[in-house]
Amino acid sequence: MRLLSLEVENYRNIASASLTPGRELTVICGNNGQGKTNLLEAIWLLTGGKSFRGGKDAELVRRGEPFAVLKASTLRAQQEEQESNSIRHEKYQKVFTNLINSWRQEWGQADMPFYFVQIAPHYKQPAGIREAQLKTWQSGLKNIGMVVITDAGDSTDIHPRNKRVTGERLAAWALAKQYGKKTAYSGPLYKSMKVKDGKVTLTFDYAEGGLQTPENAPVRGFFISGADARFYPATAAIQGSKLELSAPEAPQPVAVRYGYGNFFRGNLYNKAGLPAVPFRTDHFAPDTYARWFADSEMRRFPKAYQLDHGRRLFFGYAQGVGCCAMLRMWKQTGEQHYFDYVEAWADSVVNEKGEIHLYDMSTYNLDFINSGKVLFDVYRETGNDKYKKAMDELIKQLKRHPRTLEGGYWHKLIYQHQMWLDGLYMASPFMAQYGAEFNRPEWIDEAVKQFSLCHKHTYDAGTGLYHHAWDESKSQRWANPETGHSPNFWGRSIGWWFMALVDALDYIPEEHPGRADMISWIQGLADTLPKYQDKAGLWYQVIDQPKREGNFPEASVTSQCMYAYAKAVNKGYIDAKYKAVAEKAFKGLKDKLLVENADGTLTLTRCCQVGGLGGHPYRDGSFEYYIGEKMRDNDAKATGPFIMGCIELNK
Repeated sequence: MRLLSLEVENYRNIASASLTPGRELTVICGNNGQGKTNLLEAIWLLTGGKSFRGGKDAELVRRGEPFAVLKASTLRAQQEEQESNSIRHEKYQKVFTNLINSWRQEWGQADMPFYFVQIAPHYKQPAGIREAQLKTWQSGLKNIGMVVITDAGDSTDIHPRNKRVTGERLAAWALAKQYGKKTAYSGPLYKSMKVKDGKVTLTFDYAEGGLQTPENAPVRGFFISGADARFYPATAAIQGSKLELSAPEAPQPVAVRYGYGNFFRGNLYNKAGLPAVPFRTDHFAPDTYARWFADSEMRRFPKAYQLDHGRRLFFGYAQGVGCCAMLRMWKQTGEQHYFDYVEAWADSVVNEKGEIHLYDMSTYNLDFINSGKVLFDVYRETGNDKYKKAMDELIKQLKRHPRTLEGGYWHKLIYQHQMWLDGLYMASPFMAQYGAEFNRPEWIDEAVKQFSLCHKHTYDAGTGLYHHAWDESKSQRWANPETGHSPNFWGRSIGWWFMALVDALDYIPEEHPGRADMISWIQGLADTLPKYQDKAGLWYQVIDQPKREGNFPEASVTSQCMYAYAKAVNKGYIDAKYKAVAEKAFKGLKDKLLVENADGTLTLTRCCQVGGLGGHPYRDGSFEYYIGEKMRDNDAKATGPFIMGCIELNK
């Protein structure tokens, strides 16, 4: 536990005093009898419940005063660990150097041999720590050396179980340096690079006799980048003690990385069988998580239709979510390739007549409307009228779309009499934006109407949550025969609703009579959802039953709520204190569900693939149904909100 602040009143000889210790070292100085020991005693008393001096408790109170007051704020050990972990790689070299020098001082040997083991690859250890250790080795300190055990790392255990190889490599340093034995003691260490004709040639120290891989396998683990700081897997060819790298995605390379990630598997060795030292040649600023993940998605899915694991060209709602995130990246960074990625998809799914590929209006499916959000920016930037025609076609569907008796949109024609939370995200922000962009205020009114009806029929006052769906006819097997509600609170459906509210408000005028209601619903959710957020910061598949057997933290609801909270704070819809909820969600995702891959990309795990009601086979909305749905990695319903949430949080 670390002391953050101390306040003392009427304690011993101290009338009033406060102390704010420094993070690393605090010195309390002054004349005798001024209260230095009393301050230390106060800290002792707060932590142990009694004084280290002994005596009567009454002696602790200042003479003439009825009582004394001691107040302190502290940081728990695990918080301290988390805090230090977040920054320690930045200070590691300095702290490590101080440790080496202090040990040498204590032993009275200014050049005492000091050999250490570089942290093995592990999914919780950032590359910056290994880099700081390398810098320490190369800093000019005499008689030190570093053992590399990249080939002994364990992704699940920060302490590699193969202790023998660690001991043998430490011994090799001592045998070579202290005992004068002619033995290899270090693996290949990057020395220099040369670029010619789009290829990079690397030279290494400690590569006498040449480089090799086990069983002459292809070299892996190298990445090269152009000036844009985007790294791509490199093809590597061994040329004796040198290595030649190339990647078609980086025709003008400027930087190389090897083993620069949390966990990785490299396979480059020297002839002595010692692994190459991880390194990087660049000094690029660290990526934001938004950029890092957006670039990961583009590497995984080179074409936007492939987002959400798409296998064919399609105007799908999930692709729309992903492309909206890429457009946000374009606006945030000014980097054209994000826009180009989206435009290429839009151009391929909308022909010159404004017809949308595989779109069938007769299905009256609100899901189709969502991708229409993408077309506003593409139309504005390109000036191509086909995109306006496509948006008009979607509006035509909404004019004819089947409704409940009060005018609420059915989710799909096949889901008669049903309003789903999902549908509000799919259609209402599009309607509001269409109304604002093209001076059609009736569509802003329509968007607000849909929100009002959905809130009326899905809100549960007892929990502060929203039912996934409502059946006006009350005829569905999943529908409560009295209320028409679906039986459970599905996390992602609430995430859709939350995002829909904050996104639609971008286009609803301040003076609109429905705006205040929408903001109040956002505020209600903001107040309610932390009750269901777990200690790590995550929300569950069935959001109100986190402790029920079989339930699990889910990435899409957590990403969606993270985004909605952060944007709502930034827009002023909710109090700034709620930013902490979004920050907690980000940390939970980062610590529990986000994985850094060996190729430098990020993966978001535990994403629900799909969720719904009715259909064939029939989805009954039960707890068992929701927890039994398939999970997968990098589902766009989670990754898109994650990127947008990171942008809102400046992560």
